[in-house]
Amino acid sequence: MINLLRTFCAVLVVLSVANMCMSTSLGLRNTYERDNVPRFEDFPVTEKFAGKPAPVKLLTAEARRYRTVIREGAREGPNFAGHFTIVTWGCGAGCVQFAIVDARTGLVYSPRFYVAARTHFDEETDQPDEPLQFRIDSKLLIVSGSPNEKNDGMYYYSWDGKRLALIKSAVFKKN
Repeated sequence: MINLLRTFCAVLVVLSVANMCMSTSLGLRNTYERDNVPRFEDFPVTEKFAGKPAPVKLLTAEARRYRTVIREGAREGPNFAGHFTIVTWGCGAGCVQFAIVDARTGLVYSPRFYVAARTHFDEETDQPDEPLQFRIDSKLLIVSGSPNEKNDGMYYYSWDGKRLALIKSAVFKKN
């Protein structure tokens, strides 16, 4: 019985070391767990918009400042969370600013951050390098980069129809 217990413990140690080595070789860090990241499927949208998008309502100074790009982007129709359109534009080298437009009402929501390009590309994640990742059938927005040029990493937001709520972040370690 004691030999069986020792063999079992030895196997557990070997499996733990193998898992740690495999995680290291795949580029996984303590700050980024591939198995625990939110997935688009975890934030489904039940309804989709059909029809012509409503005229954009430029109610804020921010929306009025970027009115042309927001109007043009909103005309394309929904691309996020059923009836919303994420409109993006550049704000410098490797920087993306965006707004979320409701195709039903024309209301424009301006997030409180822009996204600077990711600086870590050493296979820390299996995520694409796109700064904003989203789908029409999901309320999940994945941000890859540095919001407001701070803390390069992966950020996962859930959209409630009026605002983005941070649900998980994984800041990359600096080499």
